[in-house]
Amino acid sequence: MGCYDTQPEAARSLSAEFGGIACPSLELLLVLQPDVVVVAVIHNGLADAACAALRMKAHVLVEKPAGIGVADVDRIASEAKLAGRLVKVGFNHRFHPGIQRAITEARSGIYGEVMFARARYGHGGRPGYDREWRADPSQSGGGEVIDQGMHLLDLSFWLFGDLPLHSSLLRTHFWDAPVDDNAVLVLGDHGGVGSSSPWALLHVSWTEWKNLFSLEVYCRKAKFAVDGLVRSYGAQQLRIYRMGPDLGPPEIEEIQYPERDDSWLREWEHFTEAIATGSGESLLGDLVSARYAWRCIEEAQR
Repeated sequence: MGCYDTQPEAARSLSAEFGGIACPSLELLLVLQPDVVVVAVIHNGLADAACAALRMKAHVLVEKPAGIGVADVDRIASEAKLAGRLVKVGFNHRFHPGIQRAITEARSGIYGEVMFARARYGHGGRPGYDREWRADPSQSGGGEVIDQGMHLLDLSFWLFGDLPLHSSLLRTHFWDAPVDDNAVLVLGDHGGVGSSSPWALLHVSWTEWKNLFSLEVYCRKAKFAVDGLVRSYGAQQLRIYRMGPDLGPPEIEEIQYPERDDSWLREWEHFTEAIATGSGESLLGDLVSARYAWRCIEEAQR
């Protein structure tokens, strides 16, 4: 086991806490022939590091957004195919319990087809946020539409599959940066009145002065509402509104989840199980989803 960081002290600290070798370079880390490599670097370095690990026959968990565009995702996918190894993208929101239950039950068909979804996700940044790497498009690929928008696009893909980008609005209201600090994406085909095809409305914001996560999924016979992600976003809560045959006030079930975030642990366990069983086709959050999200983002940026 080993680790590498561009800041050597960070690697030494990680090694002291968890064991293993603090390596002075990525190349020397890969000489250890690790079974799995976790790639968690600035966006413009994700694809190069992931591809290097795959060429050494390691499975890879690469943080979202897996690069800075569709081309980067395709590069990783090509290397993964050549290596015969699995790649998991860090879409840990799929492993928050309220989100997982809401989307799993909505997709089950118990409550009829899923009609549409609304989601809001935002934080307020911090002093100097517009001078950090996330606000430099050469390093990040874009602003909030990537930072938190990738997570909502992944959840939409999980819920609906490949919904096309219908329309978008990217704005920079507050932060002095060449990237968006607010983005609105509408997903769905261009069917008009009379169409019953599904759609989604997503809003992400770096001017959400009180951190917020909200996901609402509407089926014909129920609504699922997930609020919170723990810590500064508040404890996660799921409300299920079940409609009666005569409509009217729904039956409401409320579930309050513990004030802890084990989504990364659950994601890691899911990935290691997929490696052990060879069930890569069942990965929750993979390069297919990342490519879909990037395709929507690139179209919105144009």
